Amino acid sequence: QKKWEAFDGRGTTRQNNKLLYQRPSFEYYDVYRGPLIEHMVFYLTKTGGDARTFPETMPVQWFAEIYNQRFKVYNVLQRRKRQAQEAALARDMHMDFHPHDLEHDGEAYYSKLISKESALTEVTMGRLMGNYILFSDAYIPVQTGQAFYRALQADGGKGTFYSLGSDVYCLFYKPAGEALAMPDPTECFHSLADYASLTGRRFEVGYAAAMEGFAEVLESRKEGLGGSWFTAPGESSKDAFMRRLKKSDPAYEIYKAYAEEYTEKWAGAKALSMEQAMAEMPEIERKYNLECQEYGSVLFGLSDEFSAAGKMEQEQLAKLADQGTLQAQIDSGAYVAIEGSSKITSAGDLTKAVEEFESSKDKSVDAILATKLPALEKKK
Repeated sequence: QKKWEAFDGRGTTRQNNKLLYQRPSFEYYDVYRGPLIEHMVFYLTKTGGDARTFPETMPVQWFAEIYNQRFKVYNVLQRRKRQAQEAALARDMHMDFHPHDLEHDGEAYYSKLISKESALTEVTMGRLMGNYILFSDAYIPVQTGQAFYRALQADGGKGTFYSLGSDVYCLFYKPAGEALAMPDPTECFHSLADYASLTGRRFEVGYAAAMEGFAEVLESRKEGLGGSWFTAPGESSKDAFMRRLKKSDPAYEIYKAYAEEYTEKWAGAKALSMEQAMAEMPEIERKYNLECQEYGSVLFGLSDEFSAAGKMEQEQLAKLADQGTLQAQIDSGAYVAIEGSSKITSAGDLTKAVEEFESSKDKSVDAILATKLPALEKKK
């Protein structure tokens, strides 16, 4: 009797195994929560379905695909671990994105990692919503002179620029001819990674491998959905997003209000000539650069997941500066600092930039919190 009661360390009686004949994976997933999260994330990414329809057992090909993606990531992490361990002659070293004690600290570590990624997604979506870029799948958003030039290259300047008003710091270019095709997830990830490299930044190798694997699984939806991975035939990205979003989601009302305001804004969109568009670009780019500066204040001032990590990094930078080793870290590429569109190469400039950011962060956060979304105010 005691053996059954202490089976999982929670005092659960398992003599009858009532659910085993109905749901054979219940016992397994109830004990091994790690595989449950892994399989659930894969299922949701692969199908775009709902957690409530998670199957008892997935097709064997899907389990094989999970193993392939897992070992792709481990291959990258293990190579990096080996290089670091041999260079330091360390007896013990854990891999990136793994806690030192996986058995005891794994659940808390990955819960925190998931929360951080969720917070990052929320602030990214918020920034896209700020200038109505989210859901603009038929247009090319333009906020800089470089983007203006690249948009014109899409069709040789035969398309049309649109403005949503003076309060929107973005122009939208609609190329002539056929509508823009929905880009593939892997194409989007490679474009983002290339842009990060060209601007002097880089993803951590383990994170890049995991994100590339995620994009590959997401794109594999096309095999069973007639070539589509996100929208149904004839459906806009706005409608697809709202269809997939649960009404029980805490942010549902925010996205619903944004979708309504997005439709209202586009109903009053104004077409611009090439001369008018070029005349508006300097002011739009100035405000865009200002927005980029304030984005850091939002990220490290409002989000608990990033503010704590930011303080730790600041303390680490201050410690390296006091020891006189910060310049060596910058020269070796261990630390990469970007201010505006230029790279910071001096330890003194980096320390000064961090101090200025900390002093102005709270003021920026207070100003942003005082801003109200018109669409949500209408619902009150």
